[in-house]
Order: sequence, then C-alpha cells, then structure tokens
Amino acid sequence: MKKIALFICELVALLASTNVQAQTDSLGVYALCGSSFEKIDILNYQQTKISSSIIKGKAKLAFAGSTSSHHFKNTVTFRLYFGMPSPYEAAKYYMFTSVYSAKDFGVGKFNVKKDMRYLTAATISIIGHSSFGMKEDKDVKVETKKIRDNVYEITVTAPAGEYCITPVIKGIGGYAGVFDFTIE
Repeated sequence: MKKIALFICELVALLASTNVQAQTDSLGVYALCGSSFEKIDILNYQQTKISSSIIKGKAKLAFAGSTSSHHFKNTVTFRLYFGMPSPYEAAKYYMFTSVYSAKDFGVGKFNVKKDMRYLTAATISIIGHSSFGMKEDKDVKVETKKIRDNVYEITVTAPAGEYCITPVIKGIGGYAGVFDFTIE
C-alpha cells in the first residue's frame, strides 16, 4: 500500500513539474504570423531623454532602431500568455505572472527620429496637467478577448507607424521594456 501511495505522489509531482515548465516556456507576447504565433522578445530602452522649458518638461524613453523587425499590414493579432516565470526569468517576465492580465498592458505609439524610437513616459507642467505613464493614441483601436485562464488575444488596428505593447502597471509604461511592432 505504501508503494502505491509513493508511486501516485511521484506521478503527481512529475505531472505538476511538466505543467509548470510548459507554462514557463510560453510566457510573453506572441504575434500571429501567417497561421502560427511567433514569440516577440522584450526590447529594453537605451536611455531616458529629458526635454524641458520654463513651464513644462518631458521624459522620453529611447529605443534602438527606426523600425521594428516585426511588420504587419493594417491589423495585427497578439496572444499574451501568463503563468509562473522560472526563477531565472522572474525579473524579466514578472508582468506575466498570474496576478496580471491583458488589462495591465497597453499599446503605445513611438515617435521616430533618425535611428531611434521614443516613447513618452512622463509629462510635467508647473501649470496645468502632468502625467506619468504612456499616453494612448486615439487612432489605435484595441480589442481584447480572453481565450482561457491566463491567455488573452489582443487585436490592434492602427494607421501606419511604429507601435509597442507594454505593461502599464502603476504608470511604468516602457520602463519594464516593450514588445515592438510596425504597422504598414
């Protein structure tokens, strides 16, 4: 009887560890390319550019390159997968733990200058309105659908330009990295 109980416990532990590995492998943002989803790696900013005048100032995050390597026509569909990141990737993918969902992400538009893309992270004014976090573009249409627990589908329709999906948790827009794409 003890051997059967031990065998069942080992079998359950093996199945549980296999399930955790599968969730860890699929965490992140995937774009629909043709008939399959391909993972988009996180892109980190290179520097923060501060511009100011007497009355107002802006903090912009600078990302390398004038365009993304992920190009789409008019509309793009993404899948966001949440779960438990491995200890080695916890700092990189913390925003994909199960306590978060697609509502904690937003779509931002880059401002392209020469060979850099800029995302405004903060606007400060001594009179009037100040804001922290990414400002949503009015021309971008975003539809979110829950596929199943911890899996969401996001469809983005927008005019031609450089865009990104980024966590917007507590106004961090861009500081945790972005998942960039281009709409042609």
